Amino acid sequence: MIAAPPPFTPRPDHVPEELVVDHDYVNLAGMEDLGVYRASGRLHDGPDIIWSPRHGGHWMVTRAEDVKFVQENYEIFSHEEFMIPRVLMPFKPVPLAVDPPRHARYRAVLNPGFTPSKVAKMRDEARALTIELTEGLKPAGHCEFLGQFARIMPVTMFLRIVDLPLDRREQFVEWGLAIMSAYDPDERRNAQIRVREYLKAVLDEREGGAGEDLLTRVAGWRSNPRFENDEETLSMATLLFVGGLDTVASSLSYIVHYLAQHPNQQQRLRDEPDIIPRATEEFLRRFGLSNTGRILTRDFEYKGVLFKKDEMIMVPNNLSGIDERRYPDPFTVDFDRGTTPQDHNTFGNGPHKCIGAPLARAEIEVFLEEFVGRMPEFRLDPDRRNVEHCGSVPGFDELYLRWD
Repeated sequence: MIAAPPPFTPRPDHVPEELVVDHDYVNLAGMEDLGVYRASGRLHDGPDIIWSPRHGGHWMVTRAEDVKFVQENYEIFSHEEFMIPRVLMPFKPVPLAVDPPRHARYRAVLNPGFTPSKVAKMRDEARALTIELTEGLKPAGHCEFLGQFARIMPVTMFLRIVDLPLDRREQFVEWGLAIMSAYDPDERRNAQIRVREYLKAVLDEREGGAGEDLLTRVAGWRSNPRFENDEETLSMATLLFVGGLDTVASSLSYIVHYLAQHPNQQQRLRDEPDIIPRATEEFLRRFGLSNTGRILTRDFEYKGVLFKKDEMIMVPNNLSGIDERRYPDPFTVDFDRGTTPQDHNTFGNGPHKCIGAPLARAEIEVFLEEFVGRMPEFRLDPDRRNVEHCGSVPGFDELYLRWD
């Protein structure tokens, strides 16, 4: 996190004064008292579209329908810049920072790693690991959930997908968190350089190999007739690395934080395991994560607001899922709401929809089946402080549980 709020950027002449809101998505006002979602949700009391003077100045949509519109219309809202401020992205990850039609060629390299058969196999592996971790934790009567579960199970699954050494898991998580949580441009650049240097050596070693892991597939792009330069493979590898180390851990932390305060919901998941798939979608709706940006490819008017070419706009999925216009009583987790994968924007929309969504769903379902199903009733530890953060991926730094 950055130590002090970023400076104000003067309001451009075309931005109406009534749309200016001092919203800092990293140093989120009210977070310590309200938590990320209720603090962010206060934006729903104001305009649907706002302009923030923080982080270089940027637009922000706050409603679910507008988040979906921006995510789907890449021709206007390009994904080629998706960090705010844009100086946080010195290296543009492929295919995340590439729009169609070029986007498809890189996506095709990664898609085979997430086929239904591959995800089914990984689900079985995630189940075995979750059972092992859960049974190991139970006798202690307490845990720090991030360090002892959420940054072990999904991260281990990711390391198996890319065939990186499991005994370096803690170091890899540290590297990934340095990239995700650094909002000083130099710090983030240095963190990215360290990861890229490591991954370049891995790609060089695996080029021409017969392995089925994703990094071997990425290295194989070098022999494709459309290969242009090593930046393509290196950025694909870096995207896989960063994307695999944080988001599912953050989702699990919010889910367990909620369940620890709602023992009746814990028990219902144990008593009615058939509801777990729709409970998973409801949790994904309620605890949407990412705060990412887009860059305007041209001047564009939407809902009476004039966006100018090269301006940045933020699409907050964490606000999308708590929009009361789209979801009645949005802060309530209702397993009978009937939430489906089509009912929320959590994994994005359009060509840039998260490639790892099927695996993330599988891991959350396994967690609800095995961790919640096997644990006694758990609660937040009243003697410990749970530390939450906002930013591009909100989550907890520490989360303490107890059980009898």
